[in-house]
Amino acid sequence: MPCLEMKAAALPRPVPATRLRALLERPGAAVLRRNYVAEASGYEDAHLRNRIRIAAILAVNLTDPPNPVDAETPGPPLLDKKEAAPPSAAPGDPLAAGFAKGLEIWIADGDRAVCTIADADEIPGALAMFDAYLRLTRFPPAFERLDQRLVGLHYWFREGLSIAIQGRPAEAPPLEETFFDCLAPIPEIDDFREPRFVVRLPDEGLAFFHDLLRSASTWLDTNSFPNILGSR
Repeated sequence: MPCLEMKAAALPRPVPATRLRALLERPGAAVLRRNYVAEASGYEDAHLRNRIRIAAILAVNLTDPPNPVDAETPGPPLLDKKEAAPPSAAPGDPLAAGFAKGLEIWIADGDRAVCTIADADEIPGALAMFDAYLRLTRFPPAFERLDQRLVGLHYWFREGLSIAIQGRPAEAPPLEETFFDCLAPIPEIDDFREPRFVVRLPDEGLAFFHDLLRSASTWLDTNSFPNILGSR
């Protein structure tokens, strides 16, 4: 059966690649956060639930908040009063803005754990990968190729987290003469120049991660800048 493979850099990138991380790590900023821990019903395996946690985050820079601060404050003529004004990036710093929303994805493996930040606009791409997987499950020949590691699905977040759906990893490394016969299109050999944190979960982990991602996405779709200030 296919498995969910997650790879993340052991150390965070030296420079933020997402608006949310840039805002959270902005020097001298007083940041107000609102968190929602995504939940998925029907998964009672504590071991599985302890491996992955996804938190949806709204964050605003109180030192330099976007305008208008009050959702009821009239905006420009073309701006809907029900929507907050889009945050404007600071000159020379395209990622740093007064407001950002996205995810904290926590992955644990024994005593080790890693957290990766993702912007909200990255979620649809990840969900599209899971949608493609569900389509494969309804087409037995393609699903069989996936299980045999001849087909793979992959999505790469900006901060370096890689999630992939592929056949169950072999317990023993392949022989030299059969190496390319059992290697999936997804690169499985880590770059030795960059230490990686790798976690593989069985097929139940696929649905669990997918449901967590959808739960967080739904919350972010209905919560935005006015919600974090309590004006909506």
